[in-house]
Parts: sequence; structure tokens; C-alpha cells
Amino acid sequence: MEKETDTFEVISSKDKLHIRFSSLLESIDEVCKIVTRFLELNQEGVASHMFAINLVLREGLTNAVRHGNKTDPDKLVDFQLKIDGEKSIVFTIADQGEGFDWKKQQGAAFLENADHGRGMPIMETYFTRYSYNEKGNLLYLEKVILP
Repeated sequence: MEKETDTFEVISSKDKLHIRFSSLLESIDEVCKIVTRFLELNQEGVASHMFAINLVLREGLTNAVRHGNKTDPDKLVDFQLKIDGEKSIVFTIADQGEGFDWKKQQGAAFLENADHGRGMPIMETYFTRYSYNEKGNLLYLEKVILP
């Protein structure tokens, strides 16, 4: 039996969005478009935050696809967004990879010319909170939105 390699599922309600997709880099653009449209329709005061939201979202999704799932289209990325009242948005991004030692990466030197290692400094700069599960394959992000 051949495994499905192009999963892309979207489930949404007024304050939640859930997207599961195969680990293909080209899917990230579509997820970002859906998230932008969803937030613009459902979250007051979000317009001035869209650059930061898209930057952090793209970074987290890219890390899940490239580093977590090793761009294996048979592995899925699970993205969830929840609007917490009118004050914040919460993202979770989970991959099916082995995880990584995120505690070791926290506070590591950030080299501007490097092609990796920018994720945590970007998340820390643009979002209110971020953390990982112990294994390092689930990212939690929260951004307070003040209208």
C-alpha cells in the first residue's frame, strides 16, 4: 500500500485554526497565506503585527520541515493557532522528528552571516513567549496583541 505524500488539511473555527501538512517547503507559503487571512478576519488590531507574525511563523514552519522532519514528505507538520480573547494569539508547531536540545541552543551566539541558528533570537525578538516541549519537536509561541 502506497503512503499518501501530499497531505494538506485545514480545520478552522472563529478562534482556532489547525493545519496539517506534508513536510514540503512549498506548503509553507500556503500555510502563511491561510494564517494571514484567518487573523485579518478574526483578530482585531493584528495588522501592525503581521510582519512579525509571518517572520516567526515562517521560521518555525521551516525548522519543522527542514530540521525536524528532514523534508520527508511522509512526515507531517501539525500547526495550530488559537486566539486567546482579544489579547493574544498562540501557535504550536509540531513535527515528527527526533527533536533537538533546544536548551543548549538558547543563548548561543547569533552569527548574522550564518544560514542557521537564527530561529530563537527571531522568536525572542518578535514574540512575547516561546518554548519547546522536552523532546524539542513541539514549539509553543505566544504573541500579545494590543489593538
